[in-house]
Amino acid sequence: MSTVIATQITATPTKRCTATPQRSDPADRLRVSITQPSKSVTLCAVAGEVDQFTAEHFRRAVIGCLNTAAPAVVVDLSQITFFGVAGLRVLTEAREWVGHTGRTLRLITGPRCVDRLLELASGTTAFDIA
Repeated sequence: MSTVIATQITATPTKRCTATPQRSDPADRLRVSITQPSKSVTLCAVAGEVDQFTAEHFRRAVIGCLNTAAPAVVVDLSQITFFGVAGLRVLTEAREWVGHTGRTLRLITGPRCVDRLLELASGTTAFDIA
């Protein structure tokens, strides 16, 4: 004679862990310093990462410089660690903006990530690079 043992299995709902990535403040990943070394130049020194997440912070800084009374705006990108297409869009917008105001825009480059993207885009946009 065989004995059948019945086991009841009850399903308990499992909790799904959905982690939302914690993004730091764009100001933590991108530092901007704006100075006016002379009456004719406004310097916007940028350090850190320019990507889709920090592009608006970068844009506000650059466009803010273009609103100054100085006839020349220099954007120093020599301390950039990452430079994406979103940063190139900001620079293109700034270049078009200065064309309407009579001011000049000059870039200081250096990091390969900046130079490479500007080289790739040189067919469609031209920048004054120091």
